[in-house]
Amino acid sequence: RLFKMSLEILKKYNIKAKKSLGQNFLVNDEIVEEIANTFDIKQKNIVEVWPGYWALTQKLLIKNPKSLELIELDKDMIEILEKRVKNWDFSLDWVDFKINNIDVLDWNPKVLSPSQAWDGLKGGYFVIANIPYYITSPILRHFLYDIENKPEKMLILMQKDVGDKILSSKSSVLSLFIAKKCYVKEEIFVWKENFVPAPKIESSVLSFELHNLYNEINDDKFLKLIKIWFSSPRKKLVKNFANAWYDKKYIIDILDKMSLDSGIRAEDLNIADWCEFIWNFNI
Repeated sequence: RLFKMSLEILKKYNIKAKKSLGQNFLVNDEIVEEIANTFDIKQKNIVEVWPGYWALTQKLLIKNPKSLELIELDKDMIEILEKRVKNWDFSLDWVDFKINNIDVLDWNPKVLSPSQAWDGLKGGYFVIANIPYYITSPILRHFLYDIENKPEKMLILMQKDVGDKILSSKSSVLSLFIAKKCYVKEEIFVWKENFVPAPKIESSVLSFELHNLYNEINDDKFLKLIKIWFSSPRKKLVKNFANAWYDKKYIIDILDKMSLDSGIRAEDLNIADWCEFIWNFNI
């Protein structure tokens, strides 16, 4: 029963996943509904990334968003949308609806649809995405660092172990560059059997809510230094900086100022520690 509607759509429109695009279609209707209900999107500007065969799109439209803008790379999926609209699978009335046939990494929300341009995306926008696992990190970087007009919130279905790494108490380059920009929470666990074709791994849906706690820390400097810190994650922090030709005593002095042991490893410092470290790092 939970798969009935989605499987009927796949069959009706002869939809096949493209391995080259990393497509795995979520076909559990209950989970699709749960994703659509995670955020209150009534009269909000929503950007859906990689909508696939539009199962989630259909659910989102029912929630009465102010606008729904789709980012879809696959032209075949756009043709399927046009067929579904023509067949009255769902209605686009009363919603500012736009489709962008573009790679999400090339998309910039400064290019607005007409009614959004009237108020300059007043109130911001939310991103909801079911993305190929291999581009999870680039997409997160795109929305959190590369574009000027960042989303207020994001809801992303991703590989479970990547989500676990983001949420881990042990820091990593991935968890830190996300924690600098937003709060993160796991919302939904998704078994691999809920996809067609089924991936080899489990998935989870994470929510991201942007904050401005560390805006005074320069992004470029931050990203540069955490790559140095984690060049050898199991080595001491001081050793990694020394290997990058930074003065060992200078690093130890900063750690002393922060009341941290000079033998500490990069993974043992949280985002607040790292930002304090950078604030004191004047080279």
